[in-house]
This record gives sequence, C-alpha cells and structure tokens, in this order.
Amino acid sequence: MQSLRGLLSLLISYMIFHGWALIFFVIGIMSGNAWLIGVGSAVMLFWFGPGTPVISLILITALFIQRYIFMDNKNKVKLKDKWIELKNKNYFKDENQS
Repeated sequence: MQSLRGLLSLLISYMIFHGWALIFFVIGIMSGNAWLIGVGSAVMLFWFGPGTPVISLILITALFIQRYIFMDNKNKVKLKDKWIELKNKNYFKDENQS
C-alpha cells in the first residue's frame, strides 16, 4: 500500500464496503431524506458490529485490486497467506471485550 496504486486500491476497497454508506448518510442528513439516512446508518452499524471482519475484507480486497486490476507487481504478498495472517491477528478481540 506504499504506492499511489496501493492507496487508490485501498480507497476503492473502502468505498465498496463502507464508504458508500457514509456518503448515503451524509447526503441523507443534508437533504433530510429518511431513506438515505436509514440505509446508510444500517450498513454502517452492521459493519461496526461485533464479529464483522470489515478490516480484513477491506485489506484483502485492496490487495486484490492492486495486484490484479492495477497490475502492480511490487506487491508480492500471497492473498491466501495475508488472509490467514489477518484472521489470526483477530482485530475484533479488543472491541468485543469492551
């Protein structure tokens, strides 16, 4: 993720999973549209909920986009190995305990 392609792939990956809901929510607040507020907040609450692997999914999707769509050969990480590493780190362990 240290190149322009990596950052762009991370942004695209974030927008796929979470960013569009944030945009829906903000536009809904500004326009007073209850449907946009409801959909945006429901999706954001789902991804913020316990047990959802949103960080892992965003990172793996970003690596996939960077490597196979943007053809960035600098990144030699195997996606399967990275998925296992992220799964073993258990990002949500601290959030579930609080």
